[in-house]
Amino acid sequence: MPIAIAESAPSVQEEGAGPLSELANEKTYQRLAEQILSLIASGEFPVGKRLPSERNLADRFQVSRTSVREAVIALEVQEMVEVRGGSGIYVCRPADSVKPVYVPDGPGPFELLRARRLLEGEIAAQAAELRKDIDVDRIYSALAAMRDNCDDKRANEDADRMFHVRIAEATGNAVLVSMVTALWDQLRGPIWARLEEHFHTPDLREASLQDHQKVFSALVARDAAGARNAMHAHIDRVVGEFVKGWA
Repeated sequence: MPIAIAESAPSVQEEGAGPLSELANEKTYQRLAEQILSLIASGEFPVGKRLPSERNLADRFQVSRTSVREAVIALEVQEMVEVRGGSGIYVCRPADSVKPVYVPDGPGPFELLRARRLLEGEIAAQAAELRKDIDVDRIYSALAAMRDNCDDKRANEDADRMFHVRIAEATGNAVLVSMVTALWDQLRGPIWARLEEHFHTPDLREASLQDHQKVFSALVARDAAGARNAMHAHIDRVVGEFVKGWA
């Protein structure tokens, strides 16, 4: 019997290699979405019925739950499934309407987050060792803007991006600045936007502010290991929020 999706967020270790350490191919979620569509077309997942749980789908197709989450979001963007808070994920279009899954340019959201964790953790560590007082001032200005705009999603997001760019600038390495900027600029696609619709809340922004304060404190203290760990913890928490059950 199909099971409604209502599971708690997994820890980073819960999915075997974990949502941030899994070295999945960037097309995993698109392939999975195509497989789910095939099962809709075959009648295994009828219109109006709930999909199995994300954990069950992950086990069946031998992929991570982050890949399942991206596949579900990709299908939701195309209106093939509907996410009903507190109930589950339902098929909402008939088999004869099945079309190839829309494949956006570039990587999926969780692949970007894995890349950010790896890159920005090391950047934060180096920035802690190399930063100058003017860098601290600029990073603090971005942090203050995040705090002042907790009730304005777009302004908060802009300040968040600037905080991370300022940390990269503190390394004195223009290539690292370009890489961080490029990663953030890719977080604008339809899959990411739909994820945020489901999970980005004022509480999430407040939690992110606290994460950023910990990163900033480590930078001020010139604590490279602390800065790295704080950045890792921040991105791990974001992933945890984005793979919570559909409650």
